[in-house]
Amino acid sequence: MESNLTESSVNLPALTEGGVLSLISSEGHFSGRHVQQPTLQIVNIRRVPANALTDVYWAVLSDGKNSIEVVISTHLSHLVQSGQLEDHTIIKANTYQYNITDDNIHIVSISEVDIYEENPQEVIGNPVSILDSIHKKDVKDGGHYFDLDDDDWDDDSEKEEPLTWSSDEPSNFCDWTIEVARIYPPTAAVVSKCTGREKQSHNKHSSREQKGKELNRADSRPLAQHYHVHKAILSVGPRRSEYFATLFKQSHLSEFATNTSSINLEVSAADAFPAILDYIYSDKKVKFTTKNATAIRHLAHYFGIRSLWKCASLYIRGDFTLETAPIYLTESILYHDEKLEHASIDILAERIEELNRRTLTKLPPSSFERIILSPKLKCRSKKLSELVLKYCQTQGGAVDMTLLMKCTRCEVMPSVSRKVALPLLKVVVAAEEKAGVNLSGTNNVLRARCVEACVEEWKETLAKPLLALESCDMNISRILGANSIEHRELPLDIQVELLEKSLCAAKVELDDVKAELLYREEQVENLLKNCKTNTILPLSSV
Repeated sequence: MESNLTESSVNLPALTEGGVLSLISSEGHFSGRHVQQPTLQIVNIRRVPANALTDVYWAVLSDGKNSIEVVISTHLSHLVQSGQLEDHTIIKANTYQYNITDDNIHIVSISEVDIYEENPQEVIGNPVSILDSIHKKDVKDGGHYFDLDDDDWDDDSEKEEPLTWSSDEPSNFCDWTIEVARIYPPTAAVVSKCTGREKQSHNKHSSREQKGKELNRADSRPLAQHYHVHKAILSVGPRRSEYFATLFKQSHLSEFATNTSSINLEVSAADAFPAILDYIYSDKKVKFTTKNATAIRHLAHYFGIRSLWKCASLYIRGDFTLETAPIYLTESILYHDEKLEHASIDILAERIEELNRRTLTKLPPSSFERIILSPKLKCRSKKLSELVLKYCQTQGGAVDMTLLMKCTRCEVMPSVSRKVALPLLKVVVAAEEKAGVNLSGTNNVLRARCVEACVEEWKETLAKPLLALESCDMNISRILGANSIEHRELPLDIQVELLEKSLCAAKVELDDVKAELLYREEQVENLLKNCKTNTILPLSSV
C-alpha cells in the first residue's frame, strides 16, 4: 500500500502522548479510523539483509517519552531508500500489527504511514525503551511474593573448576580427542644412520640399539600425542577454531566413528600445539618467542583462529631484526610462509656484512644461495669471498660445484681477498675434483681470481712459508709464523702456475725497485753537483 503524504504545515506536528503504548496495547492487526493512529518520530533506521534480493529495515519509533523498535514492511522499503523515511522523520502510523512469539519476542510491524514534511533535526524528548520499562515494573511488582535467600544455595557448586583440555586421561565432559603426530625432517634419519655405522666398528651391541632407534625415526612413525578436548569449547566463542567448527557439523566423516582427529605437524608446530589449546580454552595470552611465533601463526591459519593469527603477526613484526631473521627464514621455509621468507632474505642480503658469521654458516645451502643471489645483496667483493670460504669450511660436502659457481660468479665477486685466496683455491680444486671437471683453461672463474690474488700477495702466501720451514733458525721460523706450506697441497699444475706467476710478479717488483734505486742515485748525484756549484767564493774575488 502506498503511503499518503500530508501537506506541509508551518509548525512541527505534536507527537501523540502514549502513542508507543497504543502500538502494543493488544495483539493483532490494527488499521482504520476505529483504532488510534499515533503520530511518532523515527529515532533511527537500520538495514538488515534478509537474503540476496531483499533488505529489511528496522526503525526505533518514539512518542517523546517511550520508544520501541519496529519492522517496516518491505513494500515501504522504497520510502527508506528514497530518503523519505530517515532519522528524525515524523510519521503517523495508520496500519500496524503487534505480536509476541513463543520465545517472548515482541514484534511490531508498520505497514502504512503518513509522512509529515516538517521534521526536526534532532530527537524530541529523551525516550526510553517501553519494553525495558514494562520488564522493570514486572520485576518490582513480583518482589512481594518471596525474597531470595542466598543461604539456600550450596556454595560448593560455585567452586567448580572450568573445563580444561588434558593430555593424559580425559578430564570432565571431554568428548573429542586430537592425535598429533610429529613429522621429523628426513635429514635427522640420515644423520642417525651415519652415526650408527661409525659406531658399528667399535661396538656391535650399541650399533644394534642405534639401528633400532633409527628405524623408528626413518619409518616416520613417531609416538603420537593425544589431547582430550571439548567440541563445544573448540567450535564456539570468540576464540573458536573455524576448522573444528566446520568439522563437527559433518557427522558423516570417519572421524566420528572414534571421535578422534589425527593431525601430522612439524616438530616446532607440534611443540606449540598446547599453546593453541590454552588460547582457545582461556583468556590467557600466548607466550611468543622467535622460535615458536611462525609455527603458532601457521597453526592459527590452519585451524582458522583469526585473532591468534593477528597476535602472532604483530609479534613477528615487532621481533623481526637482523639477529632473528635467520630463524624466521628457516621457519618460513618450513611452513611455506612466502611473505616472511622474502622479508628474511632481503634483510640478510642487505646487511650480510653485519651478520654474525657463525649464524650465517648454520643456514642450509639453499638459503645461503638465495641470500647471495638476492638483488638486494650489499657486500664488498673481498668481504664476500671471506664469507663464502667460511661457509664452505663449515658446511663441507654440502656445498657442491654448482652452488660454489653461482655464489662466486664475477658479477657478485669480481675480486678475492688476498688472505683467503689460497684456502679458497683449495676449496675450488676440491669441488672440481668432486664434480669431475677441470676449469683451469677457462677465464673469469673463481680459480683464476684466486690465483691472481695469491700472486699479488706472493710474499705472504708463498715465499714466507717457504723461508720459515727451510730456515735452520727456529727463532726465524717462529717470527715468520708459518707451520705448513699450503700451496704444496694443491695439484702440481696449479703449484707450477702459482710459482711461475709469482716469479714474474717478483721480477716486475724487482725491476721497479731497481728503477727506483737508479732514480734516487741520479737525484743524489745532481744534489752533489749543485752543492759544488754553490760553494762560497774567496774574498779576493769579491
